[in-house]
Amino acid sequence: MTSDARRRPTSADVAEHAGVSRATVSMVLNGRTRGTVSAANQKKVLDAAAELGYTRSAVAMSLRERRTRTIGLISDEIATSPWAGRMVRAASMAAAERGYMMITADLSLPELTLEEAVKVLSERQVDGLLYGAMGRTRLAAPGVPAGTPLVLMNCEEGDQSAPAPRTEHSPPAVIPDDRQGARRAARRLLDVGHRRVVMLSGDDTAVATREREEGFVEEVAAAGLAPRVVRAGWQMDDGYRATTALLAQDEPPTALFCIRDRVAAGAIHAAAVAGLAVPQDLSVIGYDDEDFFAEVLTPPLTTIALPHEEMGRHAMDTLLDLVERSAPAPAPGLTVAECPLVERASVAAPPRG
Repeated sequence: MTSDARRRPTSADVAEHAGVSRATVSMVLNGRTRGTVSAANQKKVLDAAAELGYTRSAVAMSLRERRTRTIGLISDEIATSPWAGRMVRAASMAAAERGYMMITADLSLPELTLEEAVKVLSERQVDGLLYGAMGRTRLAAPGVPAGTPLVLMNCEEGDQSAPAPRTEHSPPAVIPDDRQGARRAARRLLDVGHRRVVMLSGDDTAVATREREEGFVEEVAAAGLAPRVVRAGWQMDDGYRATTALLAQDEPPTALFCIRDRVAAGAIHAAAVAGLAVPQDLSVIGYDDEDFFAEVLTPPLTTIALPHEEMGRHAMDTLLDLVERSAPAPAPGLTVAECPLVERASVAAPPRG
């Protein structure tokens, strides 16, 4: 075998094979084609790279760019959550598409503190840090080394009562639009004719509890109705107990909006025990669109989805944009991701009579 046959193909070889410039090859292989390289030329480069067996050298790129092309994710327990884990997967995929690897430090490990997680990841010279929370919250942003970009995911700076005023030093944050999601759920029930609508809310002062309550109350009040909110809790048995009590009233609700899918499952069980059918006698909407749960209930649950994938991808793209900036620029602010309605089979018009 000759030395040429053993030689590893270079970006110059890819450029020659594709009939484009080396600059075009660099932009395509580094994912910087937005508005600069046509789709046809992108395909030429990718096809040529595949035909030649070209792969980029991570070491060479790191030396050239003075970056390790690794990102650190600090999380509470989202890595093990069956549905918030979508946020981690989306962030990891967004990183991989731009040539980065993600390293995770999970704070659910009892021996790992936030400060230690930042220290461990910083010692590995990560190019930037994501902090992700499983549940929507406000917090004091973790302290990071100077020059290390930080983006918050499913959380923002502040305390439970209010977000912190944004300054030029505030880290970018991506959060779900819980208030509008709740309004969307209430509107769906109102649109099919329900007037006796009750929200089964949480029994705490969490940000998600408050914002979902506020959205529900705003939408129902805008329809000229008196909003009814029952502080139930966040678990299945909370939904069961609250619904059992409501169905025993002289004028029981014909529809329930539940703070969480698991509360909705408890409500559906209570209806069955009371001899009622969902949605013929009682309509139910949940919140979260929890994987392997909402869609397998009987009936499958209409719910509001938390935009975990969108938040993960947007947070990573925002962080990598900060990492790759060649000059300082104002950091992005707060991004609010839409919580869409997922229509299944638990909502219908109210029963007659």
